[in-house]
Amino acid sequence: MTFYSAEMEGATTIGEILRETRVRRGLDLVTVAEETKISSRNLQAMEDGNLASLPAEVYTRGFYTMYARMLALDPGEVLEMYTRERNKLPKTATYSTPPPNRLAQDMASMAERPTSLPSSSFGLIIFLFLLFGAFLCWYFGWNPASYLSEKLRSLEGSQRLEQVRNEESGPEFIFDAVVPEPPIKSESLSLFSPTTVTAATTHPVEITQDPVTSAVRPKYVVNAVFVEETPLSLQVDNQPQQTLSYKTGEAITWQAGEKLIVKLPGDTRTRLTLNDIPLKLPKAANNSITLSIPEDILR
Repeated sequence: MTFYSAEMEGATTIGEILRETRVRRGLDLVTVAEETKISSRNLQAMEDGNLASLPAEVYTRGFYTMYARMLALDPGEVLEMYTRERNKLPKTATYSTPPPNRLAQDMASMAERPTSLPSSSFGLIIFLFLLFGAFLCWYFGWNPASYLSEKLRSLEGSQRLEQVRNEESGPEFIFDAVVPEPPIKSESLSLFSPTTVTAATTHPVEITQDPVTSAVRPKYVVNAVFVEETPLSLQVDNQPQQTLSYKTGEAITWQAGEKLIVKLPGDTRTRLTLNDIPLKLPKAANNSITLSIPEDILR
């Protein structure tokens, strides 16, 4: 089966086969001329079978080869058909030699560099850029994945801090209390004024709030509920560190303007909230847990 037997039924000359194949591929002579660097005049002569108007034999065979390759045809079969058609011409027929200016124009067009680079060249350029970037990362010890991860963590921490600050401008975060009873004072909490409320525990829960823990408007309001007797140390802003102890069922509120540091036993089950948002305690170290606000909420 030849290259044209399935598609070019009815075509009898090499010119008709070239024209039919070009039309089926949706190409025009201008596009073919730009890709093959063959002048439109020579392309038209090839399709019309006007062999006498084509240049010398060596150039004509080159034109047919380039045209066949562009149309995905077999150059060998195209040249074979061209040779048969040329041999059928009368012996008296002669080929006219094109004028020098036309021949020079055709040769200059064939010598031009293609107007478009193959897609594989762009792929190779991109690959070389990626390879060079990987070398720079290795040479300078820079890990782009770690860099992006740090940026994302920093952005997440900033968003959490902004959320905390926005919630401070909303309603005041306190526990819903029933009618208060007379204050109960203890020796270890002489600076606090306790108020008893009803909590869903087996023991009455006492909410103790320090009205003077911060000299400025508090940014951080921490509520703590103790489910067991718990000793701890507490530092609010720049005040001295205090050592305190709370009984089972007690609840307390701490307020701070800049920072708050509380140190709890490592096995504590104390429940903490920051501005009414539950806090997850850090991991224990040396049988104790140290919670620093706002540092720990930015991690």
